[in-house]
Amino acid sequence: MDETKHKAVLWHEALDGLRLSRGDTVIDATLGGGGHTLLFHSAVGKTGRVVSLDMDQAAINRFLLRVKSESGLASAMEEGQLLLVHANFADIGDVAEDSGLVQVDAIFADLGYSSDQIEDESRGLSFLKDGPLDMRLDQRSGETAAHIVNVWPESSLAELFFEMGDEEYAKSIARAVVKVRKEHAFVKTLELAEVVRQAIPARVCLKRKTHPATKVFQALRIAVNDEYGNLERFLEQSVHLLTPGGRLGVISFHSGEDRIVKQFFRRMMKGCDCPPEFPVCVCQKTPKLKNVSRDPIVATEREVLENPRSRSAKLRFAERC
Repeated sequence: MDETKHKAVLWHEALDGLRLSRGDTVIDATLGGGGHTLLFHSAVGKTGRVVSLDMDQAAINRFLLRVKSESGLASAMEEGQLLLVHANFADIGDVAEDSGLVQVDAIFADLGYSSDQIEDESRGLSFLKDGPLDMRLDQRSGETAAHIVNVWPESSLAELFFEMGDEEYAKSIARAVVKVRKEHAFVKTLELAEVVRQAIPARVCLKRKTHPATKVFQALRIAVNDEYGNLERFLEQSVHLLTPGGRLGVISFHSGEDRIVKQFFRRMMKGCDCPPEFPVCVCQKTPKLKNVSRDPIVATEREVLENPRSRSAKLRFAERC
């Protein structure tokens, strides 16, 4: 297995926003290429601890290759300063308990797919390489993208493409998919991508800045990996794991993810959710988070030039009350 080709985004901003100190304990909920994990490990030092999760075993294996080649990292793992866990970040509570953690000083998640995953044609995540229609990050279980496009009703496909992909031609694409699958089942990514392209007016395809299949593949990835549901479960558990003053940072890459993060932070900052007509609070709920910055942090022009995938990244922070 090759070493990672993935380049983490918003490195300096992530480190500054989490305000890490020597001796802190951090959970990197999405190991990916390991860039943020290495940054956090360096920041907390030998007296600190970094626990990194990933639902993709291949990502963990790639990181272990680097560990073997660097004595400092190998020593950190042996001494428990660095721990890798094969788990979905939606299970962060169980991982923390199994790792002996009651509360931590910081939690971080980068919701983007790594370059390693996109370029691995066997995953079926790319519409530019011909691979199986799988798209599962954790290939131990779950429905594949092939199952969705070959089995789901036309109305459900149209709703998926529109709601999770923001695809304006969702109905036309769903109709085209169902027409083709009556003749034969979808198996490979390039065939699906071509059906999507043909279902969208040529003039629209020419105007789009991205590949015509981008939004449909995004929607399928979200559905296959239950990304929205897992994100909500991750956020809920993270708040309770943070020590007072501890910070939670999340990088999102599309509007659906960012909306979930923004609305969750807002709800946790509000506290009381009694109806407006109530003269006094009866719910007894108090704010659990406080705002760190009003607007999301985005990549600088220089970073976008050096790493184009950073152009859509939005980083938000909240602090535990």
